[in-house]
Amino acid sequence: MRRLVSIAAIAIGLLGAWLSTCVLGQAAVAAESRSWAVLIGVEHYHRVPPLRYTVNDVRQLSATLRMRDGFTEDTVLELTDAAKNPRFQPLRASIMSELPRWLSKAKTGDRVIIYFSGHGLRGPDGKLYLAPLDCDPRHPDETSVPVEWLREEIASCKADFKLLLVDACHAGSEKGEDDQESVVSKDLGEPFRDLSGVVTIASSTADEKSQIWEKKHQSLFTYWLTQAFKGHADANGDSTIDIDELYKYVYARVTHTAKARFPRPQTPVRIVRAGIEGVPQVVQVKPESLKELLADMSEQLADAMEEAGYRRLGVLEFTNDTAIGELLGADYGLLGRWCAEELERQLVEFGQQREFVVVDRRRLQSALSEQQFALKDLGSGKALKTLATHVGGMPVIALGTLRAREGRIIHLQCKLIAIDTGDVVARAGGSAELSESEWAMLGRSGQVRPEDRVPPAPGLTGTTVSQEEEEIVTDQVIKKLDERSEGPHPMLDPNFPYRVRIIVDGKERKGVVRGNDYFIPLRKGETFRIEVENRSGHLVCMRLLVDGLNTLPQKEETKGVVTMITAPRVNLEDARHWILDPAKSPIFAIRGFVSQTGSSGQLREFKVVDLDESFAARQQFTDQVGMITAAFYLPKSASRGGIAIGGGAQRTEDIQHRKGVKCGHLDGVVHIRYVDADTLDEGGV
Repeated sequence: MRRLVSIAAIAIGLLGAWLSTCVLGQAAVAAESRSWAVLIGVEHYHRVPPLRYTVNDVRQLSATLRMRDGFTEDTVLELTDAAKNPRFQPLRASIMSELPRWLSKAKTGDRVIIYFSGHGLRGPDGKLYLAPLDCDPRHPDETSVPVEWLREEIASCKADFKLLLVDACHAGSEKGEDDQESVVSKDLGEPFRDLSGVVTIASSTADEKSQIWEKKHQSLFTYWLTQAFKGHADANGDSTIDIDELYKYVYARVTHTAKARFPRPQTPVRIVRAGIEGVPQVVQVKPESLKELLADMSEQLADAMEEAGYRRLGVLEFTNDTAIGELLGADYGLLGRWCAEELERQLVEFGQQREFVVVDRRRLQSALSEQQFALKDLGSGKALKTLATHVGGMPVIALGTLRAREGRIIHLQCKLIAIDTGDVVARAGGSAELSESEWAMLGRSGQVRPEDRVPPAPGLTGTTVSQEEEEIVTDQVIKKLDERSEGPHPMLDPNFPYRVRIIVDGKERKGVVRGNDYFIPLRKGETFRIEVENRSGHLVCMRLLVDGLNTLPQKEETKGVVTMITAPRVNLEDARHWILDPAKSPIFAIRGFVSQTGSSGQLREFKVVDLDESFAARQQFTDQVGMITAAFYLPKSASRGGIAIGGGAQRTEDIQHRKGVKCGHLDGVVHIRYVDADTLDEGGV
């Protein structure tokens, strides 16, 4: 009897195989290796019941591979019934001509992925077939693609490692409407078991159905496979995903989601030839922007909240992995606080759709300070429960970690921790690429020199700068800033064009320089102003943060309503800026957080609160950051303006808009850490 099955996973498995192959080669070969993918999705069959979301599965996988895993338009082949050209539709002739041609491109050291989402057939003689768009189930041998043929094509491919992902559905499953007996995923993967360098991951066991996640418009298995390729499966933060990481992630997420959301279980299965050595790499993950990564992570955490039925959570400041253990702010300055706030903002938006709420940051911060909650308390069930009680109930907390920065690349991971048990109930993470401004939030001070922006390659010149050239130069600039920040603070250099001074009671408060850190002693209750001297001889833009809060108000839009927020926590990249024009005055004074601009500008004075701990080894989740950040930028013309202020010691500020100037390239950054005067005198920092 012929049996009809959905074989979406077969294609996925092969796609994964290819990725693994590309990254697996030895170091000498890896430098020249390429990644190839064949993605096949069949949805509107001519003679058999249609499927749902198979074309979207292909689209999502293709986009992820190209945007996140180093694939290009030239190395990804899509065959779907949405294609206008019959050559790229999943017809029998197209598959059997295009797939071999594509696999033949792979060389030793390359990776190849083949993904197939569609039906599968079993002939009267027991042979297995992939069902193309034009298949006739009455004559599978003449109208379908033999699995045996596919096996031979994979075997002859020169790629070192191949990953076969099989997402096959049972009859009557959510993937299609047929009610015939079907071939199971695991059985479809078995013919590939004995192939050298091939690993198969089947979407489910022999007695389970592969299910559709209606809300995501994808199959459950393929959705989590796509998320894995985005970088969430990178457990050790090395920007690669090996076969163990991929399988463990997909297995954990599919089984958990199936249990939480679906009426039946689903358990992915790995099929591998005995004797395969090592742990092959599947993909090399390209970093996202920091904002994109945090948005991606927040969606993963929101899904986990919904699955577990949690209704409230709190977001803690990101911690840092350091040589002496986990700390707060030691190696990453203000960046951890901004990451936490951005993650929280994203989760608030998701919570409105998923029916959970995020504990107000001010309320949570107050409880943390009152309890003197420290890193060690994360392992204390009693401390966690006390914290939850103080904020009116909170079953889980989100705790992020910044780690393993290498130049521009930084790795983030966030865990959802259950208050009752202390268990990690979900995690999300990946790699991000810092901008120059985000580097400036790390707490290091330095200057960018003109020669830092000279492209290293002879051909990288001209009036128009490509994205690739920008990336190369940014990498180069951050490398130089890292090197210089290992030396003394830039304000010790008489040629450094910017001077930042802290003025208390009309006098400059002198500080102490220790390496690249500049410490200023201040006492609780003191008010101060910040004076900035521009010695460059030309107009510059300055973004000025105090404890990570912008000194200028910024627009915030909520449901179409725009308001101005005083002292917002911002990414330095987005901070509203001051304009320092030496033609008006060489010295500029900022006395507080501006709440209103204009000829009679209003502000809240800078005032010192408790400073009872060393910033460099902070263990408590308190709000005492103690850092002033002044980042200087070369200007460029634009329609958006900055803020210009008058110099001198006037008490009434003239804070006027000046249009036509916006921040260009980073020119230098100064960080001043202010600490309790007694702590500084005693050598506590």
